[in-house]
Amino acid sequence: MKKLAVSSFLILSAFCFQTWLSPLKAHADTVTLTLENVGPGNNSGGVYTYPYNFSIDGSSSYVSLMCFDYNNEIYEGETWTATVVPINSLSSPEDLELAYLFSVASNPSTPEPTVSDAQWAAWELFDSALTTAPDQAGVNALLATVPADLSGFDSGYVLYIPQSGWPEGDDTPQSFVGPAPTPEPSSLMLLGSGLLACAGAFYRRKRCTA
Repeated sequence: MKKLAVSSFLILSAFCFQTWLSPLKAHADTVTLTLENVGPGNNSGGVYTYPYNFSIDGSSSYVSLMCFDYNNEIYEGETWTATVVPINSLSSPEDLELAYLFSVASNPSTPEPTVSDAQWAAWELFDSALTTAPDQAGVNALLATVPADLSGFDSGYVLYIPQSGWPEGDDTPQSFVGPAPTPEPSSLMLLGSGLLACAGAFYRRKRCTA
């Protein structure tokens, strides 16, 4: 069997790196979340509501997430490790409904009162005893709009579930839902680009000496 040419090997290696680093890579098993700030004006009934703006794995670009755990507390600057659980066709009906509620809250055209209702609906989805929403009628009306077919919300969303052993030790952080994280491993991306450049240089040199 013929040996794989060096240039072909370099190209193949670069392709593997670039594919592995593609934005299509849905999620990591765990990420580090840092609560940077909360959106302006998102206070309903004396508590913060969506958006909670996070840095994921130290990224300078913030991601807006929605909380679905009412009882635990977090504070700005707090950092913890979270397990990333993708929402897919095998997810529970509650998780799919949560993805729908997040899509409502994160839609720029959604009025602020409805954003608050979506946040309270997310909390009530996992805490049936919670009845303190300032606009319970609005929450109920929003829940009535949940589609019977939620198959359109079984991709592109993930849950961020806090792990035990968070560094602050104040209390278990809250759980969040949001878009799947996009990794930013710039150094490895450069390595993949470098392999492509080496492959090209090797190929040109081979042709010149042929």
